Amino acid sequence: MPRYAIEFEYDGSAFAGTQEQRGDIRTLQSVLTAAVTQLEGAPTKVRLASRLDAGVSAYGLVGDVALNRVWEPATLGMALTSYLPMDVAVRRVAEMPDTWNAKTAARSKTYVYRVCRRNMRPVLDRRCWWLRRIDHPQHLPTLAAMLPGDRDLSGFACLRRDDSDEDDPHRRVLSTSWHSEQRIGEEIHTFTITGEGFLYKQVRGIVGAMLFVAQGRASVDEFIAAMAAGRNANRIGNIAPAEGLILQVINYDPAPVWITI
Repeated sequence: MPRYAIEFEYDGSAFAGTQEQRGDIRTLQSVLTAAVTQLEGAPTKVRLASRLDAGVSAYGLVGDVALNRVWEPATLGMALTSYLPMDVAVRRVAEMPDTWNAKTAARSKTYVYRVCRRNMRPVLDRRCWWLRRIDHPQHLPTLAAMLPGDRDLSGFACLRRDDSDEDDPHRRVLSTSWHSEQRIGEEIHTFTITGEGFLYKQVRGIVGAMLFVAQGRASVDEFIAAMAAGRNANRIGNIAPAEGLILQVINYDPAPVWITI
């Protein structure tokens, strides 16, 4: 059976995450299963490379699927999108060997988190965390620069309450940055992080802690102490809201030979 890598753009605001769940719960995996089953005329599942929480979106979430017939990648992408709801679309498709697995083949993932500092809540652009005040934005790039490396940053993550909580919490963070821009009546602060993998709600926990420091509610030294303490860390701030987080891209080596739709 031919196998295809498929990259999806996905607005997570109306989904209970990506992972299929019991009952009539709308998740990305259940929607993709329904669409591919219609396309194939037989029950078919898409394997996803990353598990996203409810409310988290993706610009480039990759999955793979084995189909009964050979498709030209662009045709497959357009055909599958026609069966998908308006908040999901196929961006790219690539033919892959049958042994290829989108999850295990991934080398790193890049997430972006957007923060909007303004007096009034955003109406048109809600893919952000709205804050009325960030008193010390200059701390943000300083804190981000501390994160790269092979580290146990589990003090910023949450427990899943399953067997995965016993796994090694060390993860390699490859790069981090903050980009800030001024607009009329607002500031947009965008955090970008690339790593080989992340713990449950870890990126949002890191963002929440950094913004807590930038608001003057904790010190840089407290952030450093939380980095060093692992699971024993005192929580700094709150887990940042899901709506500001977007999975930007999943990186592979070698990269699939993508055909853009």
